[in-house]
Amino acid sequence: MMDIDKFSYIFGSFARRRQSQEATAAKRRSIEPTRIKLTSSHSKKQMITFSKTKSSSGITAEEAKNRCPMCKKQFEDPRVLPCLHTFCLKCLEQLEKTDVAVWYDDDSEAQKTDDTGSRKNSSAGSGYVSDRPSDFSPGKGFYCPSCGTGIDIPKAGVSCFLPNYTLIHKATLANLNLGMTDNLCNICASDKSALFRCMVCKLNMCDICEEVHHRQKSSANHEILMLEDAKQKEISTMKRPIMCTRHQENEMTIFCTSCYQVICRECVNDYHLDHICEPVSRAVKTHFTKLRLLSDKAKNVVEESAVAASKLNAASKNIEAKVAEVQEDVEKFIEEYIQSVEKHKVGLLEQIRQVREEKLQNITKEKNTLQKKLRDARDVSYFLSDLLSEGSDAEILSFVHLVINKVEKCGNFEPTTELKLSGSLQFLKEETVKCPDNIFTMYGVLTTQSVSPENCVLNTAVLQNLRVGKKVEVLLETRDNDDLPIERGGEGVTAEIRHREAGISKSIVVNVKDKRNGTYIISFVPDVPGKLVLNVCINKQPVKGSPVPVNVRTIKQHVGIYHCCSFCSSRGNKESTCGCPGTMPGGYKGCGHGHEGHPGRRHWSCCGNILEHSECTRTKQQNSERNFTTN
Repeated sequence: MMDIDKFSYIFGSFARRRQSQEATAAKRRSIEPTRIKLTSSHSKKQMITFSKTKSSSGITAEEAKNRCPMCKKQFEDPRVLPCLHTFCLKCLEQLEKTDVAVWYDDDSEAQKTDDTGSRKNSSAGSGYVSDRPSDFSPGKGFYCPSCGTGIDIPKAGVSCFLPNYTLIHKATLANLNLGMTDNLCNICASDKSALFRCMVCKLNMCDICEEVHHRQKSSANHEILMLEDAKQKEISTMKRPIMCTRHQENEMTIFCTSCYQVICRECVNDYHLDHICEPVSRAVKTHFTKLRLLSDKAKNVVEESAVAASKLNAASKNIEAKVAEVQEDVEKFIEEYIQSVEKHKVGLLEQIRQVREEKLQNITKEKNTLQKKLRDARDVSYFLSDLLSEGSDAEILSFVHLVINKVEKCGNFEPTTELKLSGSLQFLKEETVKCPDNIFTMYGVLTTQSVSPENCVLNTAVLQNLRVGKKVEVLLETRDNDDLPIERGGEGVTAEIRHREAGISKSIVVNVKDKRNGTYIISFVPDVPGKLVLNVCINKQPVKGSPVPVNVRTIKQHVGIYHCCSFCSSRGNKESTCGCPGTMPGGYKGCGHGHEGHPGRRHWSCCGNILEHSECTRTKQQNSERNFTTN
């Protein structure tokens, strides 16, 4: 525990006050608290702000400031780490013993610093921890429990960390306030109320002791005030001298600008002889302004961070709300989708059941028909066998009419044709179907149609006039065994084109597009002229008419020019002709703008085709009239 006399080198001597407290301890039947109770001396605004804030443990935020973050108790000998976080000295000593760790490399730049520099000498005797090369043990340190910053341990231990003077001052003021509120005389043995206080001896006195104290020669010149006046004056005018740890009788009144250290006058001569030093009263004016600016800047950062944190919290809430909304939509969608899939499943199973019943009914019907035909044929066969073997001619002829009628009723016993009962039932997984609600698209349909390659139709009309470099699209219509159109896709259609000439095995790329309605587009682009063969198969079976021979010719090139009219392109030559039907009066054989038959746009002079990139379509007659405009 820390008594006040431990900080006597900081605040001066408290011996008289302590002796007075010990003399009156028995009389008051109470034990003087050995731990300094820290109280808040912040502004009213701060007190109002934090007094209403309670932590989970029941203490206010202001009280939490006066408690060590490690032991959670009121500070005892508080020390400030380089990261500006404060802990009890005992807590730091415990941390030094149990949690020392190497947190920087042994060959780091921090350890390469020259140990013989002026900073080594400047730190001695000042009580400040500034330069690691002189005061710190390389490689040893711990992490701040509050922020996790790596902290170097001084050679002399954690006791070299600076005391938190602000917290100590608050504690001293609290003790002074506590001592002055006893209202009992510190001198006489009776429980008499104190009315006066000696500002020199720091003693509370009754009226009699005050008179005696004033009469004594040693205390005749002491300042004695009324208790309330003394309380206000002592708290408001209390000085906080910082005593040098090297020269404990000297107050540190000099600031070394070179080392950024507060030192005493003897330290100047011993360790800071060549440094720039100035009185604390002068130096504080410069650095106080800098620190005030830093404080204001830090406050602005706090405010800005609070605003940013508020925005982040709002953004977090918005994200949570959006996530919840989307999650609800997903769950609803998936639930509805699952319901649609289940309905689709039920529908497919019902279709399977209906197909089964229908096919079995047809089979049963055919079986009954076949059995009746069998009975009738057996009856006729047995009857005629006996009649023809045992009957006379007259007896046989007497049954001719009856037997013929019976046979005619039985269909003349024509041979039994092959039954057209298809057992085909396929499940096409890739085929799509719309649900009744038309929201979701389901996959998988049932079909009883079975494609028949020999019934499929290939449109070969487009294969009659093929040109090199021109795309060709051939339509394939699929049909089933009953020669009925199939209205769904999914069949394995393949197509191949090869040259028919011997020695040429080059193939052309052929694309097959499934239109999902029972038709397929077979497209290709011939790259060379010649005779080709188109082979189309379904499930490796050739379709009707496959393979199909095709002839590819080169494109007939234009021999004219692509002009607006023959009058312009020939510069008014009357003999110049054009492949378009346009005419001009005045003996011109070609076309002209705005005249009858003119296409109204640019066209080829050789054939009249209005497409610039096209095949020439000139006829034999046009070919014989070679008087059209050329390049």
